[in-house]
Amino acid sequence: MSYCKFAPTNKIHQHYHAKEYGFPVSDDNVLFERLVLEINQAGLSWELMLKKRKGFNKAFKDFDIDKVSRFGVRDIERLLKDEGIIRNRLKILAVINNAKVIKEIQKTHGSFANWLQIHSSGLAPTKEKVTPAPNFASGEVGGWVKLFKKQGFKFVGGEIMKEFLQSVGHLPSPHDKECPVQRDIFKARVLGIVKAIPKGETMTYGEVAKRASNPQSARAVGAIMKQNKDKKIPCHRVVARNGIGGYNGLRGPSKEKLLKKEKVT
Repeated sequence: MSYCKFAPTNKIHQHYHAKEYGFPVSDDNVLFERLVLEINQAGLSWELMLKKRKGFNKAFKDFDIDKVSRFGVRDIERLLKDEGIIRNRLKILAVINNAKVIKEIQKTHGSFANWLQIHSSGLAPTKEKVTPAPNFASGEVGGWVKLFKKQGFKFVGGEIMKEFLQSVGHLPSPHDKECPVQRDIFKARVLGIVKAIPKGETMTYGEVAKRASNPQSARAVGAIMKQNKDKKIPCHRVVARNGIGGYNGLRGPSKEKLLKKEKVT
C-alpha cells in the first residue's frame, strides 16, 4: 500500500501527508527541522519521528538555527539523556554541525531556502555547480549529495537527501499521481514561484508551469492567478506567451498599466 493510501487512514500521518509532505518550504527553521528529522529517521521509521516531533522541537529549541549552532558539550550531554529524541551521538553532532553550515549559507545567500532554490533552479554560479548538477525536474539525487557534502553538511547520504528534498518540494512530488494533495502542492509551488518574480520582470504561464514541474499545466497556472486573493503575489507579472494575458484586478484596474509602471516592455 502506498503512503498516499495509508496516511489518510492513520491519525499520526494524516496532517503531515495532507499539509506538509511535498509542499514547498521557505522558512529556514522549518527546513532545518525537516532535515534533522530525516537524519534521525535513518535506520528507523517516519512514524517514530512524527511521534517524537514535539520532543525534538523542545530539545532543539524549536529548531532555531542560531541557538542550535551554539550548542556545546553540556547541550550534547543533555541531548544524550533526552528520551524525547533519538539519543545517537553521531546524529546529534551532525545536527549541530549542520546548523553551523546553514548559518554560513545564510551569510552568503540570505537564507537556506534561497540557497536551495538557486540550486534547484539551476541558477547557481558555475563555480558552485557539481556534476551531475542538482535538477528539480529530473529527480536526480547524486548531485545534491555532492553539493551538501561539499558545503560541509554531515549525515546526508542518498536516501536521507532524497526524502528531505522530496518532503520540502525540491524533487518531484512523492505523492501518487491520483492523490488529491497533488493539486494543493502544485498551487503552492505556483504561488511561491510567482511571489519570487522580481519587479520589472515577467514569466509566461508556461514558464511558471515548467518551473512548478508540470509543463503541460499552463492553463492551470492561469486559473490559479485568476483565483489569487493575496496581494503579496504579483500575479500581474505572469503573462501569456503571445500577449499580456488575463488579470484579476487585484493590484489595480489594468495589468498593462501596472507592467508599464514597473518598466516592463
